[in-house]
Amino acid sequence: MTNKTPFEAVPQIVARLEEKLDALTETVTKLFQRLYTPPPEDPEEMVAIAEAANILHLSVSRVRALVQEGRVPCYKPGRNLLFLPSELRRWLSDSKRRGQSSIEEQMAMMTKGMRNSTKGRRFS
Repeated sequence: MTNKTPFEAVPQIVARLEEKLDALTETVTKLFQRLYTPPPEDPEEMVAIAEAANILHLSVSRVRALVQEGRVPCYKPGRNLLFLPSELRRWLSDSKRRGQSSIEEQMAMMTKGMRNSTKGRRFS
């Protein structure tokens, strides 16, 4: 037994279908945004000087000396020193040394810009 819809009711049915389709599209869009939006990162925990020394592979007294020289990034909200592990790791990677240059490179650096004062002179 099929229900026949009169032709006059078709525009109203199409309008309701469009409303439902718009609502469904909006719901799917929200779900996709929620699915593909990365979760907010947890704030990084600050560590005390002992853990900072462990991260830097230095002694606590050496870390204190570097802090006093202003070379290590740190925070001092009160009496204690606090450090962000990511900043310590970045400081380590930024302070990487290059190997010693070869003798030829050292000589080239030393003689660069020097004049050859014996050029054109005759020695007797």
